[in-house]
Amino acid sequence: CITLTYPVSTVYLLYILFLLYKSVYFNGVRLHVESPQPSVSAARGSNVTLPCHYRYEPEINGPRRTRVKWSWLPTNGASKTTRETNVMVAMGNRHRSYGSFQGRVRLRRAAPGDMSLVIKELHLNDTGRYRCEVIDGLEDESVTVELELRGVCVCVCLCLCVYVSRQPPLL
Repeated sequence: CITLTYPVSTVYLLYILFLLYKSVYFNGVRLHVESPQPSVSAARGSNVTLPCHYRYEPEINGPRRTRVKWSWLPTNGASKTTRETNVMVAMGNRHRSYGSFQGRVRLRRAAPGDMSLVIKELHLNDTGRYRCEVIDGLEDESVTVELELRGVCVCVCLCLCVYVSRQPPLL
């Protein structure tokens, strides 16, 4: 058995450092990301909002440098070449959108913690799953929202006319 002896001041200093470390990195604050609607439907050409909200538990007062990243996820039946697609990233007032989403997406930010994605002029290929990922330092949480496009069902009726007479039909 080895006995180590340290001066009281060293032990006290180590204890203070441990408390500081614990309060900074293990302060019990947890980031929660949620969507009140796991599925949203909209018509092609319309605008839609995909809901995403974050909060801290317990609540934190004061500004945080949180970052949000929205991604489009391929469905399970998609080909192996179809990959996750970046839609938008934002931090503070800065944001960047990608690909076919450029100029069509923005964050709603109706209230603190609101990172809901607004998509304008929905395209047919916008349908699918979207992930809202909120990043705060080393901590990140995410939620997925399904976007379904509803459309107008067009029924085509084919009429077959049978003529009994030997005269050709008049067109």
